[in-house]
Amino acid sequence: MSFLLLFDEGPGAGLGHRRRMEALAAELTSRAHDCTLAPIEMVADPSGYDAVVVDSYRVRADGGAFAGAQVVGAVDDLARDLAVDLVVDPSPGTVGAAHRRARRVLAGAAYALVPLPGAEVNEVAVGDVTRVLVTTGAADAAGEGARIAASLLRTLRGVRPDIEIRLVVGPWGASEVPSGVVAVHAPDGLASELAAASIVVTAGGVALLEACLLGRPIVALALAGNQRQAVHGLGRERAVVVATADSVADAVRALIDDRSRRIALSVAARSAVDGKGVTRVADTLEQLVWR
Repeated sequence: MSFLLLFDEGPGAGLGHRRRMEALAAELTSRAHDCTLAPIEMVADPSGYDAVVVDSYRVRADGGAFAGAQVVGAVDDLARDLAVDLVVDPSPGTVGAAHRRARRVLAGAAYALVPLPGAEVNEVAVGDVTRVLVTTGAADAAGEGARIAASLLRTLRGVRPDIEIRLVVGPWGASEVPSGVVAVHAPDGLASELAAASIVVTAGGVALLEACLLGRPIVALALAGNQRQAVHGLGRERAVVVATADSVADAVRALIDDRSRRIALSVAARSAVDGKGVTRVADTLEQLVWR
């Protein structure tokens, strides 16, 4: 089969859409299918493909541009009620009721399109806290991550100055990093950084789900409206500590002193995101094309 996988990326969009489509492409390619990955603005003629999957907030998958494809799928966590063959809404705790016009709906964290960590990724045990990783998205132009990292430094300076604070700096985000914070540039993905972190502070994007898959103790923040479902869905499952930008430092401080809580979060996070979402989505795409 042949698949065209299209995604948003860049200022205002970040890298999450691309990461999801890369994860799906890896699974489909492992099944001997042909996959073409492309940014949404480089949309090709979909009529030459068995299926097109669109992961975009800017372009609707039920628009006329994709009418020539045999099967049209969309990754949509905005509840836009797209009239397509398949909607994948991977936000934890979500249900398919909002996607009434789709032929098939796959909803919830069981269908999270999360890149699987490679053999070179080594997870640290949930032991003493030595490193906190802050990641607020590749397009954090407002510098929210830097403010959170600075707040962590101030909070921990007098009690645990040995803990390293690391801040992921995205290609379309603010570049200023507070003194005393280690800047992280990860154009090829965050798996290694996430796996090495004792605690992860993250916004509600793909990095949040990757951190769950790796069993990290997580403090999660909804920095945009479309992140609330994922953050609070995982919060209801007790897989993350939900915080705000104002409360995140205190939440991290409390976790540092509570290893039992960190272990419980790790177990619940792995349970919430099992890494088989790409397999389940690929199975459904194959079924739709074969019919």
